Amino acid sequence: MRTTAPEHVRSSPAAASDDGEGLPVLWHLKVSNFNEKARWALDYKGVPHARRAAVPGRHVELAKRLSGGRTFPVLVIEDEAIGDSTAIIAALEHRYPEPPLYPADPAARREALDVEDFLDEELGPQVRLLVLCHMLAEPTLMLGAFVPDLTGSRRVVARAMFPQVRRRVIAQFGINDHSVAMAFDKVRAAGQRFGDRLRARGYLVGNGFTVADLTLASLVAPAVAPAQFPYPQPQRGHPLLAPLRDAMGESGLLEWTRAMYARHRGVSSEVPAASPHLRTRGS
Repeated sequence: MRTTAPEHVRSSPAAASDDGEGLPVLWHLKVSNFNEKARWALDYKGVPHARRAAVPGRHVELAKRLSGGRTFPVLVIEDEAIGDSTAIIAALEHRYPEPPLYPADPAARREALDVEDFLDEELGPQVRLLVLCHMLAEPTLMLGAFVPDLTGSRRVVARAMFPQVRRRVIAQFGINDHSVAMAFDKVRAAGQRFGDRLRARGYLVGNGFTVADLTLASLVAPAVAPAQFPYPQPQRGHPLLAPLRDAMGESGLLEWTRAMYARHRGVSSEVPAASPHLRTRGS
């Protein structure tokens, strides 16, 4: 949902960048679709930035400290901490207008932002719920996607605690037969709403890539697991997620998402630790 800045932006010493180079810092979860939305915007615009990944669940306290919210992503830029992927893209569009994600035409811009809001509310949370539901059946799959950096004894402990984690995730996200059925209905409804438009012209608004396309592709990415996704995707092609892929394939959304990633995901603009500050695209 599009919100006003005060709810998602905090300016305070706690929000200061910690990379030592004055770079924007993206605090993120590697597997999350809303986090991928913010990453893609940064990379699409070629904005040099540092990334700080957190373990899902432990990120809540970090988010509170940084932005006052409870969720990631949080972008720390110019001593402001901006929570919410939509607010992050709006801030990037203001600071780094090229290449644009918002259409220049006012009517097209309103349409693109309306589509973004619809997808944020009606599709992103549903895809997240369905991905969680299908992956919870296989601990190795779940851990490989959500905490890919865990190794050695930490991974052994995580595997032993997985039954508790499963119960907590089911309760937190309200995963049950009714919510899963409703989520599938909403995924199919989104496919029906946009499928003809995508088949006719390839993009959601106008004839080029906008925030609407970025939002749709990134929000379904954990289910599609495109090759260009920047982090491990052990769920790619996994039979447990076949029902979700089938639901998206009915409208062509599955192949469209793969095409958007191949065409527009591009290279990362993350600056690794100890790397020199790179210049932004077009500067």
